[in-house]
Amino acid sequence: MNKRKRQIIHAARQLFIDKGFNDTSIMDIISAAHISKGTFYNHFASKNECLIAILEETREEALSQRYEIAINEDRSNIDILIKQIALIAYVNRKRNVVQIFESLAGNADKELKALLEKHIILEISWLANRLVDVYGEKIRDISFECAVHIIGMMQQSLRIIAMATKQFGSPEEVIKVVMNHIDAIIERQLIKKEIIITPEIVQSLQLKVDLRIVSKEMLVNQLEGFKEKLTENDPESGIEYTDYLIKELQSNNDSLYILEAILQAFIKSFKSTTHEHEVHEISIAFWRYLHMKKENL
Repeated sequence: MNKRKRQIIHAARQLFIDKGFNDTSIMDIISAAHISKGTFYNHFASKNECLIAILEETREEALSQRYEIAINEDRSNIDILIKQIALIAYVNRKRNVVQIFESLAGNADKELKALLEKHIILEISWLANRLVDVYGEKIRDISFECAVHIIGMMQQSLRIIAMATKQFGSPEEVIKVVMNHIDAIIERQLIKKEIIITPEIVQSLQLKVDLRIVSKEMLVNQLEGFKEKLTENDPESGIEYTDYLIKELQSNNDSLYILEAILQAFIKSFKSTTHEHEVHEISIAFWRYLHMKKENL
């Protein structure tokens, strides 16, 4: 993402928070971002596309951080899952996504409705798969429904705490209690075989989602384009790690653990440099690629 596009997204996000999505115009965004009308339309076809970019950026950030938390950890460790679930609450707070969602109330735009549905389905699908990691294949058919329960209980509990205390509750503490409730729900559902959200409903929901595929070729092109911008004034270690990543992707070995190790070093080498934002975006695409390879997507 180039600097100008990032500037537009930042201005739009703040306006959606301050004025609400419905009451923010494209001209408001253009004025706040200090750009021309032509520059806006070079990057976005509509205000809706700005919102899509904001939500995608938030989801990708959460996904990449969740992946980092789980590196070299046992996927069945429930404490790791609790930390991963809590991340979305922290990222949403950081980017004020809840306020943006609330500002969309009453908006009948079909494109926005589809966008929000996709956002929700992807989050629930991720959690459903992670629940199978923790509880085993025996809960596969009820995993989506359990994920719905977890998200619903977490969001409403945090909302009620905020209403009562005027302060944000601790997502980890809330989720720990919620997961205890889920233990009981899973045990009962496995015995009673009572399912509201059946596999057929899950399949129908997942057909609504168009997953963004990240390929080796895409990553190599992104890294090679990044490398062309580097100069002798940039960290020597960063240049070397960029080369290592390209070579490893171009090899036939495809060792995910080697890629993980090099990627972490690559990110650290450009920290607090002028390339930090672009490296962050590259890392998000990389984490998605690694996630897809590990999940055989």
